Formats: sequence, structure tokens, C-alpha cells
Amino acid sequence: MPPRRKIPQLSPEAVPPPARRLRRKSPRLSPAAEAQTSQLTTPGDRRGLFSCLYSGECDEPPDFCLKFDLMETIPDYYEEAIDRLPVEDMPADAADQLMTSMGRSALSLGLLDPASNIILNTIALLRRDFPDPPLHCRRRSSRLARPSRHTTLSRRDTWARVAGASYLALRSFMVSYFGCLSEEQATRYLHWARGDLVRAVLLVEHDLYDAELQIPNPASQRTQAALKCAAIYVSHPAPDVLVRLQASPLPQQWLDAAAPFLKPQGRKLTLDDVELIVRMLRHQDGAPLDLQVKLLPDSGELTVYYRNFNPDEAQISTHNTNSVNHGVNFSLVTYKVERHGDRLASLSPQSPRGRRSMISSCLEDAEKAYRTGGLVESCCGDACEYTESLRMRLHSTIHAFYLKVFTMLPRSMRLIRDILFAGHCYGPMDPVSNIIVNSIWHSIVYPLPLTEIEEYHIIDALSMLRVEVRSLEGLIALVRGNSDSGCSTQQVMEHLSLKCCDLSQGTHTLQQFPAAAAAARHPQHAALGSFLASLTPNVLYDLRRLLTTGTNGVISPESLGQIEQFLRYKAVTLDPEPRKVSELCEEAKVTLQRMKSYYDSMSLYLCSKLEQLLQKYASEHPLV
Repeated sequence: MPPRRKIPQLSPEAVPPPARRLRRKSPRLSPAAEAQTSQLTTPGDRRGLFSCLYSGECDEPPDFCLKFDLMETIPDYYEEAIDRLPVEDMPADAADQLMTSMGRSALSLGLLDPASNIILNTIALLRRDFPDPPLHCRRRSSRLARPSRHTTLSRRDTWARVAGASYLALRSFMVSYFGCLSEEQATRYLHWARGDLVRAVLLVEHDLYDAELQIPNPASQRTQAALKCAAIYVSHPAPDVLVRLQASPLPQQWLDAAAPFLKPQGRKLTLDDVELIVRMLRHQDGAPLDLQVKLLPDSGELTVYYRNFNPDEAQISTHNTNSVNHGVNFSLVTYKVERHGDRLASLSPQSPRGRRSMISSCLEDAEKAYRTGGLVESCCGDACEYTESLRMRLHSTIHAFYLKVFTMLPRSMRLIRDILFAGHCYGPMDPVSNIIVNSIWHSIVYPLPLTEIEEYHIIDALSMLRVEVRSLEGLIALVRGNSDSGCSTQQVMEHLSLKCCDLSQGTHTLQQFPAAAAAARHPQHAALGSFLASLTPNVLYDLRRLLTTGTNGVISPESLGQIEQFLRYKAVTLDPEPRKVSELCEEAKVTLQRMKSYYDSMSLYLCSKLEQLLQKYASEHPLV
């Protein structure tokens, strides 16, 4: 796949004049498919609105204008945050600490509204002994108690640097979290979302036809990695603290108490509210200290200390196992601390209706700009950034299908070669089932010589890229063959995004599968098309039943054996003449043998070094 195309920055003289974006026609699919993909015709309800559009009412390059607007919007959140904090009731030194922390590194990055994120990140960066003495001990009117107009203006100037860091962190999160956006696109989404990260994520999912609009899950590695990358990108002094603030669970009663003031345009905080946030942060910081192990010097006993949690805060469980290491038996005791509660992101709207309302204002602004002619498109057609984002999103979806296939197949199933070579994901069933059935069929009809077949269970994303790209080409051809009239690649990919590449509910003619296999450049497209077209509903029902996984998430070898037996019978029925087993020429055999010998030697070398390291570690840590 070619690298992402960079959109060059235009000079002010090269910016095209404002022009109204033409409304695209929806693809004319079959009546069943059209009923499933029907969308409202207003620009705010159709997809792909924000990715390639900008406001034409400026003389600067579009992306620069969007960045400038964000840099004007984000300081307003810092003003809101400082106004919501009770600085006038704090001691002067505590208020100064708060202002210094906010002005240096308190990003608006987080899963709540921007002002609430700034408040949390500000307090999270304070010293661990804050407040010391407690805020209620002594109150003095701080210099920020009654700011004059001049003070307010100078205070707003202090947000310029941290607001710039917030913009860069938000943009970095969007690029890292989705993986299919350019920095320019991320800026556009953040512009329409007014710098609100959760709203910007929902806009991207709305544009890319996500079936359900989901806010980032703070417990997932994807969200945590994107948060950490964003914090490191702007040289945040404590990236782990920022991630822990979003990812660690908190007692539900604390979250209920914080809900009234940690929300968009929430009420002004009291000193008790600030101390509640401090307790939350200390609770999160103390997670690594829930268990402590101490070896008593004289008695040789091992003592385990653990916190006294309330039943609604955490639960500590233990279980015993036996481990054998270097011929010595050790009794292994495992302690698990499971903290109860929820995360701060739970304070955001969780219902589909609530998430939809979060982006309704953005859609209304887009509708207004559309009607007034203020929206122009920087590029159009199948080469635009929106289409490229859709393509990359579909590649990611298909990549996940292949990863799931590898987890569902038993290790004894030697199908890697057939999966990577001809295991395309289009067909009459769901994509994962199609991959497995197509791969088994190819291994039966076009086998490798037994003396030469040898699989190495080491694969990477690059080795899977070809089959993923060709699978998408086959899916596009299949959708086009099912449409009543010609439609663009972009419209077809919108349909695939909406269906998550699952076309099993559609109806297909006998000619569509061979055409799809030919478009996907399958090595045996005619034979595969005939095979897929021959699968009747009763056969598909039996195949789906056999492809069911067990409790361990793996398909049983017996079920795979029945599938292979049936496909062998089907192959003989379609083509009674046995296929000639492929053979390599002598030169190719010598080259292949040389490469295998080199791989075997390197594998033995690396395995020996790894075994030495593991043995050394085990001898130095016998109780681990």
C-alpha cells in the first residue's frame, strides 16, 4: 500500500475562492441493501462531512486557519477552569501552586470536557503533599480573588504556551488512536469539535460509518497508548500520571460526589471538592502499594502486607499453585487485588442518545456553514483524504479478521501459507468464516508437495498486507456487482464500513463471486468463484455450525476435520479430475533450501541465547 499522501500547505494567494460543496448522490444498491444503508440527505446527517472540508471565509491556508481558531478556543477553557476553581478561598501559596501548575503543563487532554480535564490535570501535577496544610486550616485572600480587566488579559496570555501544547497533544492522540488520519484531518475534526477530544472522536466515528458511536475506553491498551504518546509528544512532565488519571478505577461514591462539578459548564468547585480530587489522585497513586512483601531477617518468614479495603472498594483473592524449577519444588502463592469502582470517563454520556447529542451541535454548525456556502473541499474524488481514511479503516478492520482467524485455529492446523496466499475474506458467510473456508479449500485443491511444505509460525503485518488489500478489492467488486447502477469507490467503501465488511446478509448471483475473485487477483479466481457459488443455504448452515468455537475460543480439530472432508467431496464434485501437485524447478529448490538452512541456523542461535537468559533469571529469582 502506498504511503499516505501529504496535502501541501498553500500560500495565501493559492487558496481557491469559497465554493459550495456539491452534494454526492447515494449509491444505488439493491432494495434490501438500500433499506439497510438509508441515510438522511441533510449534510449534518450524511457521513464524510468533516474530513475534507474547511471554512473558505479567510485569506490564509485552510489548515492554518483551523489551527488558529483552535488556539483561540482552547484558552477559553483555561479561563473557565480557573474560574471554576476556588482560588479566592485558598491560601495564597496554594493558589500560586495551582496557577503555576495550570500554566506550565496542565493539558486539556482527557475523556471529560476540556475544562474538567484541565482541572484534573492541574491538580494531578501538584506536589503529593498538596494541600499542606489543609485548605480549610487557614484562608487568605489570594491575589487572584478579584482580578481586574488588565489582570484577566495578562492571565489569558499565560495560557498561550500550554494551549499550544494542548492542541498538539490532542492532534497526536487523534492520529495515534485512529491510525488512519493525517494531522490535517485531525485538526479539522478538533476544530469542529471545539477542542473537545471525546466529541472529536465521535465525529470521526460518525464520518467513518461506525455502527455504534463509542467514546474511547480508558481500560483499553489502545486508549492508554494514545494518551501516553500524546503526552510524550508535548514533553509532559508525567505521562504515566496522566494515563493513570484516566485509566484507574475509583470508588463509585467518589465519582457520584464528583459528577456535579466534573461536567461541561459544571458548578464552581468548593474546597471540599478540591480535597476530594486530591483523595482520588492519592487513591490512584497508591495502587502499586496495595501489596507489600517483606522477608523477616531472623525467622526466614515472608510477610505480606495489604491494604484494608472496604468491600465496595477492592477485593483481594489468593490461590496456590505448584511450580517446578531446576528440579526444586516451590509453593507459589498468587495474590490478586481487584479494585472496584469505575473510571472518570463514566461521567461522560454513556447512552447512544447522549453520545449523539454531544455531536449534534457540530452537525448543526456544519449544516449552517453548508447552507451559507462557507464550506469548500480541499480535494475530491477517490483520491481525497476522506476516501484514503475509509480505505485505511477497512484495512484495519480486515486485519482484525485475520488476527481472529489465527486465534481460532488450533496450532496443529497448517494453514498459514494458504491464508496468506489465497485466504480472502469475501464470500457468502461472515468474513472470518470466509477466510477459514477459503483457506481450507485452497489447501485441498492446490496443495504443496509434502516433502517441501514446512510452515513457520512467525508472521508480521507486512506479510498479511497483500491478502488484506486484495480482500478489500474483492469486497468492493462484490458490492458493485450488487448495485443497480455504477457507484464510486468511495460510496462502496462507505457501505462496507457501515456493514463492517460483512456481506453475509445480502443476496448474490452466481456471476458475482467469480468477478469478485478476479478483481481480487486470486491465484485461482475462476475455481474459487465456482466453489463459492455452489454453496447452498443448507451447506452454509452446516459450515457455520462446524465453525463454532469452544470455551477456549478455538475450533475443535474434529470440526475442522469434518469441514475438510466435506470440502474434499465438494472439490471432487466440481472437478472430478485430480489436481496436479505443483512442483518447484531445481533452481528454486536450491534457493528455498538455502533460505531454510539460514533460517534454521539463526533460529537455533536465538533460541539458545534466549534459553540462557531465562535460566540465568530463574536461578537469580527462584521465587518468581
